[in-house]
Amino acid sequence: MFSAGRFDDLLDVLALDPKPFWQAQQWAAKVLAVRGDVDGAIACIEGLRGPYAPDSALSALAERFLLDAGRIEDAYARYGIRAAAANTHNTHIARYRSLVKSYPGIPTARILGDLIASAPGEEGKWFATAKTLKQFDLAIALASRSPVDPKTLVRAARDHVKSQPAFALESALLALHWMARGAGYDLTSADVWAARDHALAAAQTLAGDADVAKRIAEAVAGQGAPAIWVRQSLGLS
Repeated sequence: MFSAGRFDDLLDVLALDPKPFWQAQQWAAKVLAVRGDVDGAIACIEGLRGPYAPDSALSALAERFLLDAGRIEDAYARYGIRAAAANTHNTHIARYRSLVKSYPGIPTARILGDLIASAPGEEGKWFATAKTLKQFDLAIALASRSPVDPKTLVRAARDHVKSQPAFALESALLALHWMARGAGYDLTSADVWAARDHALAAAQTLAGDADVAKRIAEAVAGQGAPAIWVRQSLGLS
């Protein structure tokens, strides 16, 4: 009936169901949107939220209504970030790229910043995305705020010793920092040694950093078992 434009008939049929499922009632929202009552359509969608209605599907519908109405900013602010943040099946970089593609008029820096802000306390999970985007200072800032898998940091240091030695040095030191605080899985002394070696190599590329040994010691300071293990691996007392 929707495709045939029989909107009133469709609404009459939907009204007959005393306990309608969201899959059926979404058509009422679509009728409102087609008739130009986008706000009414959004209200209808929001009223369908509940334990048996997937938030992601409802948000996607509401976002589409706003986009089709040319209300780009509303769509982005109300549903774009929300939907991307909830899509945990995608990698962080995939979520970012999806939003950039969907909202070409929104500055990419704002999109990345909004995504990071959508998960307070998980800033470190955006380290790899910032690195991929070559925003090296931001990547280090994020990795300093919350845990990052030390192996990810070690790989970043290894891959950038020559091209971005300052970034490599900070990544290696942060790898040691988070190892000493119990972050990561299945770590071995080889991971500790690799982080140290990349830190030393990056410092050498930077024409020598006399403080690198001191900074390594500071990174692995602490009284917890992980810190003690890291220091033992490095031969530090």
